[in-house]
Amino acid sequence: MSEKLLELKAIYKEFPGATVLEGVNFDLEYGELHALVGENGAGKSTMIKIIAGLHQANCGKIILEGKEVIFKNPKEAINAGISTIHQEFNLVDNLDVAANIFLGRENQNIKGVINDKDTYLKTEKLLERVDARFSAHDPIYKLGVAEKQLVEICKALSVNSKIVIMDEPTAVLSTKEIDKLFEVIRSLKKAGISIIYISHRLEELPQIAERVSVLRDGVMVGELKSLELSKDLITKMMIGRDLTEQFPKSNKKIGDVVMTVKDLCCGEMVKNVSLEVRKGEILGISGLVGSGRTEMARALLGIDKPESGEIYLEGKRVKINSMLKAKQLGVAMVPEERKSEGLVLPMSIEKNISLTYLKKMSKLGVVLDKKIKENSEEIAEKITIKPNNIQTKVECLSGGNQQKVAIGKWIYTDHKVIIFDEPTRGVDVGAKAEIYKIMLDLAERGIAIIMISSDLLEIIGMSDRVLVMRQGEISGELQHEELDEYRIMQFAF
Repeated sequence: MSEKLLELKAIYKEFPGATVLEGVNFDLEYGELHALVGENGAGKSTMIKIIAGLHQANCGKIILEGKEVIFKNPKEAINAGISTIHQEFNLVDNLDVAANIFLGRENQNIKGVINDKDTYLKTEKLLERVDARFSAHDPIYKLGVAEKQLVEICKALSVNSKIVIMDEPTAVLSTKEIDKLFEVIRSLKKAGISIIYISHRLEELPQIAERVSVLRDGVMVGELKSLELSKDLITKMMIGRDLTEQFPKSNKKIGDVVMTVKDLCCGEMVKNVSLEVRKGEILGISGLVGSGRTEMARALLGIDKPESGEIYLEGKRVKINSMLKAKQLGVAMVPEERKSEGLVLPMSIEKNISLTYLKKMSKLGVVLDKKIKENSEEIAEKITIKPNNIQTKVECLSGGNQQKVAIGKWIYTDHKVIIFDEPTRGVDVGAKAEIYKIMLDLAERGIAIIMISSDLLEIIGMSDRVLVMRQGEISGELQHEELDEYRIMQFAF
């Protein structure tokens, strides 16, 4: 048996007009967690898609347990013992847990009848293995993000995976949920399962990784062992320079109240929420996943219809019953689900960016293509989207660059309030600093920012004031000088 479970040797991958991977070498040992990090667009997603059979390399070898393999599709990789848990879960909401885990692999008799008893028994054993607190009969739509994560892990275990690839598994988990996931990961490693772990949360890697490999611009620039791991060193390898200041300083001035919300109620997740946000202020909204933060934002935008409560903009009471009405009144949101709610994936960077200001770039109803192109190029350069060709389709971009496009749409608009829901989810440390600078630029222009985030360091580093939500209600308020992780979590729990 080979000492290495998996080896990638001199992997090259080119797409039309771009070389994404250049001679990448990587290996994975039995029962090891090997983390893979890099800036958005560095080639991480392409590399794991090659391992998982979604892409084929132009050149190079993949060696699994000492034998060269070529995966023509994901099914071949799964049959060889390689499973991938993507950042966006691959689950069917209206089916139960058992049906999701064995979807397409149901135990059927000769007449095609599914053996439900056997399916649920196997599922319960898998759930017990990951210490899940929900049932095989529970529908997916009733589960939280952390519980869906466990369902995805059970899917991997159900096909006897030797290798599990985890793409940003902690991106939207609370501290408590991350601790639980790490316990599950350690139990998988003890069982001999190897893990390729992709994360932008560099501070968590020393807790679970034996090794960290760093990709930069398609080249593997280095590898660190667990004893060498530090956030600063990993960051320097990722971006090729020291990141001196993650949260940029600002001289912005906080002005008058722009939006006031009184006793807003909407469904079970928003209960008597009252808040106000001022010109130039960044109001942080913290709380555990499922505390009602996103639901509150949806109610403010008119996506979900409030049952009661009042909203005032610059002292005038308004009724917001749709996103179009919100936009007309000067309220916008960069949503957490960028792919399904924030972007039109088959369209280009230029067309996505220009969606919010087409009216400004038109004359007598005719769109001024030249002005749109110039403006889009200026925005793309300002937010450093890679690649810098604005005709590139957004679906071809990395997650972090997609997020920059979703934010870039609002840079040259005249909105009074912009809500950012998890603005740096799945974004590397270098891109985070760029996004923070964009948010501060907007605040310096007098725009009121409401920032929903699960990242406590982000909440503390960016917010002028923080409201904490718990079970649909505001459970506490902290001024900037009062902010620390302990106080926030006290209110959250």
